[in-house]
Amino acid sequence: MNSEPVLVCNMDVFTAAQRENHTQTTTLLIHALQGVQEMENGYEFMFPNEADILLRIAEFITNERLCCPFLKFALHVFSNREPISLSLTGPIGTREFLQAEFEEAFR
Repeated sequence: MNSEPVLVCNMDVFTAAQRENHTQTTTLLIHALQGVQEMENGYEFMFPNEADILLRIAEFITNERLCCPFLKFALHVFSNREPISLSLTGPIGTREFLQAEFEEAFR
């Protein structure tokens, strides 16, 4: 029996309005990116240390874990001006999945 999670994004978990909101939040975060670093099974995304960005990241995580349940999220927030760090990791193939799903972030 294979216990590896399937790398599938199921956007059908959202209503049309929820899907549009999630897409807008994701786009906003991609445009706010300060950097991306490759990790063993995913990527670390760096964002400005700002309250509105932190709220958008929380919204993103809340929704993304519904449509992509194989992802693991790690959020690092510092009290000073260091960038907010969001790591998305998962099983083998997650890095390639993230490159395809968030293509604009890697340009």
